Amino acid sequence: MNEYDENEYTERKSKSQLKREMLELQALGEALCALSTEIIKRLPIPEDIRAAALESKSVTKHEARRRHMQYMGRLVRESKQLDELREVMKRLEDKHSGESQQFKRIEKWRDRLVAGEMDLIEEILAEYPDADRQRLRQLARNAASEIKKNKPPKSSRELFRTLRKITQQ
Repeated sequence: MNEYDENEYTERKSKSQLKREMLELQALGEALCALSTEIIKRLPIPEDIRAAALESKSVTKHEARRRHMQYMGRLVRESKQLDELREVMKRLEDKHSGESQQFKRIEKWRDRLVAGEMDLIEEILAEYPDADRQRLRQLARNAASEIKKNKPPKSSRELFRTLRKITQQ
């Protein structure tokens, strides 16, 4: 009877699985490089990864960029703080997603107000009591008037800015 350790056999990863993990970590490095310089400088990441991410901004040639991304993947793989790096990138992604949702919500409010749904102002005031009812009504009426007269959407933009300011307070 063949005797072998089943745990050793089942814990070994296939070559394909190792490659998938390597590519996933390289993609994490690429996502890090895609961030702005200011954000990279502020992130709590290892210094070697930060330096390579900042250096990637100056690498423009196709083949050089590909090699640099492989290098980023290697740095991320070898990092002792891999879980922390993943968490940082997840928080950044979640923050961006939340900002996008808020932006879309404000756009919908603006469009509904311009369309004449003035009862929406009451909903906004229930959520944000410091909002100026009169100002919102005036901007919505002016924006609707501008649309009817085919004028530039000055009041519509101002209404959007006002709604964004209300939600940020």
